[in-house]
Amino acid sequence: MRATHRFPAVNFLRLPLAAAITLAVALPAHAVLEEIVVTATKREESAQDIGLSITAFNERDYRELGGGDLDRFAGQVSNVQAYAPGSFLQSVHIRGIGLNEFQGQYDSPVAQHYDEVYISKPWMLARPAYDIQRVEALKGPQGTLFGRNTTGGALNWYTNLPTETLEMTGDAGFDNFERATIQGAVSGPITQELLGRVSFLTKFGSGGPQKNLFTGEEHGRPNIFDLRGQLTWERDNLKVRALVHGGLNKSETIAWKGPGIFNFGAPGFCPQLFTGEVTNNPASCPKYAGFATLLGRPEGEFEPNDKFTINQNTPPKVDDTFYGGFFRFDYDMGWATVTSITSYEYYERNHREDSQSDIFDSTSTHYYNTIDSISQELRLTGEFTDSWRYVAGLFYESDELDQVDGSNLSGQPLPGVVPPFADQFFAELSNDVESVAMYFNQEYDFTEKLTVIAGIRYTQDSTKVNGIAGLGQLPLVGDEDYSTHCVITTFEFAAYAADTGPFCTPAFLTATGAFGPAVTLPPNGGYFTDNRTDSNVSWKLGFEYKALDNWLVYGNLTTGYRSGGYSVPFAGAATTFSPETLFAQEVGIKTQLLDDTLRINAAVFRYDYDDVQVNVDDPVSPLVPITRNIGKQITKGAELQLDWVPTDNWFVRQNVGYLDSRYENTSRAISTYAGIIPLEGKRPVNSPEWTYSGVVRYQQPIFDGWDGILMTDYRWVDDRFLEATNQVFDRANAYWVVNARGAIASQNGQWEVAVWGKNVFNEEYLTYINNIGFFKLDIFGEQRSYGMNVRYKFD
Repeated sequence: MRATHRFPAVNFLRLPLAAAITLAVALPAHAVLEEIVVTATKREESAQDIGLSITAFNERDYRELGGGDLDRFAGQVSNVQAYAPGSFLQSVHIRGIGLNEFQGQYDSPVAQHYDEVYISKPWMLARPAYDIQRVEALKGPQGTLFGRNTTGGALNWYTNLPTETLEMTGDAGFDNFERATIQGAVSGPITQELLGRVSFLTKFGSGGPQKNLFTGEEHGRPNIFDLRGQLTWERDNLKVRALVHGGLNKSETIAWKGPGIFNFGAPGFCPQLFTGEVTNNPASCPKYAGFATLLGRPEGEFEPNDKFTINQNTPPKVDDTFYGGFFRFDYDMGWATVTSITSYEYYERNHREDSQSDIFDSTSTHYYNTIDSISQELRLTGEFTDSWRYVAGLFYESDELDQVDGSNLSGQPLPGVVPPFADQFFAELSNDVESVAMYFNQEYDFTEKLTVIAGIRYTQDSTKVNGIAGLGQLPLVGDEDYSTHCVITTFEFAAYAADTGPFCTPAFLTATGAFGPAVTLPPNGGYFTDNRTDSNVSWKLGFEYKALDNWLVYGNLTTGYRSGGYSVPFAGAATTFSPETLFAQEVGIKTQLLDDTLRINAAVFRYDYDDVQVNVDDPVSPLVPITRNIGKQITKGAELQLDWVPTDNWFVRQNVGYLDSRYENTSRAISTYAGIIPLEGKRPVNSPEWTYSGVVRYQQPIFDGWDGILMTDYRWVDDRFLEATNQVFDRANAYWVVNARGAIASQNGQWEVAVWGKNVFNEEYLTYINNIGFFKLDIFGEQRSYGMNVRYKFD
């Protein structure tokens, strides 16, 4: 078993701060920290002047932190867990709140916006993020200004605008897995008032970071193309911006590891499942497809032990199409500015995978979604007086989602044994959402030092679902009908086998966790149609107190809301879930010291979370997680961010996060390999108690006109659970990831040549777990890679 990295909590609070202050006193200071202007309050302000917990990255930060590696730059934000390396699963958790789910109909409680356009589904963010001007990570409920489903916070992405002078950029890179990325942009004036910008990105290659024994080839080849065009026009008091984009993604995505969980030659779960050994040594037990290893040791029934080696006949692959755009205008009327943003987004998701991670069609799964998303925001930004500012707005969104999911179980390899459960599972649904909202936010300066903020938002969400879920053609033996079959329930899920076969015995049913009365599902499944309307009033009350120059003390009381909806899984019962609400309390401090060379931001917070929506492997749907309201969640935490430029050459960032989060007052219990587990007192998914991360960057002239740049970024994440039941087989051990980058760059900003390494110590760490009734899924972060990039900019 790999060692767990564990550090005394007190060291996290003492060492970075003490070291930075000691060095700051010892070294002369010349440079100052760069100010980043953000729009977290729908108006341009310095991030240090806003009473919010916010971390912002500029264009250079984003590029040097991987230029699109979600987990890498988000790892530099305290109490944020984000994973999406080469995967269609986009998972972002802020302060223990997030979504870790692959099904298409769910909305994340961490909202993401591109140029202030809300992206409603996490899988729509599989499109590449490039030509980025800045990224803002906002923590805590943002419902007053940013609207739908921002219970946990928001990630806001802003693309580069057209420029007033001709500018061309190009960037080409490749890595040791024969993957290449080329991106570029051309920007400049078309007429005196009309500016344009065209940017693109493509990823391609002949290799990948996983080895597939079934094909003898590498897996993980990228195949992405995205194109973006935009125009801006300005005259007098009017600014207009129009943007369109479109692309394709036909990549191979990261494959699951599928450790075996059953005994060899005997019924029941293997002991290694309950010690965590099956994750560390996946071949220690056989898989379910070999269900009766009583009959032998069939090929492919044991997962390769190496974390980056798979053995799959249908490893994950996507075939996505996406396009959209927006039209925006800002008109300054003198006393206020009116802003309109009209957007349309289309995304077609077409994914296939080998859910059971083997060489048979024992659980080959397919996900297909299309979504048409239209949104309109109209807002007024102005001042009643010099000391009284406001933002008022209206918002409308319409999402039309069509979804067809299914799983093929027809390829059971064992002779004489009918396929488990059924040949096919499927679900087909349409899910239409209309959301309308109005909001008002104001800031009033009572004195030169004290500002009070108050905001309110009313939201109404209407959801309509029509769907069908159930079994495909059920297995028959000879001329027998279903009444002659043994119908059992594993986690209350119908399974079919011959009534005289060896797998209808009470011993087998007990060993595999079957319980409850036998049920028979209709062969063609069941239709499900329903609609619901949810409404909510969210509010915010806060203060900002400028105690001294460059010292800001703030406090916020904020509520958040995520709408209710439906789960229509392809292997379970359709269910509905109610809205969740959150009451957040936070106080913080932002300060810059030592002639603006040392920045220290800190916050403490408490969340009271009611009717929490959690994705679980529920008894009515053990194969596909569904959303349930489970009761209350209490979260308490603290954060520290320290930025320091001791000289012109150095930049140092240190981040520390502490999180104590538990489910409370819940009667919900979930089926697991260990039986029924109550959720009371359990920690939410992706809620490590401690996190630590940092960046160290050094830049120095090396010869005439050229600088050398050395940089490392790193993160440590404490033990955490990736299933809500918090069992040994749900645990992900603590890990370190260290990245490095070295570059030479021309001082005029035209050229840069960089070499880099990601996960340079080849840490093996889990990013996702799904423990299903008859198999287990693990996803690991990408193994060590290294490569080179060349960048050129003409202006």
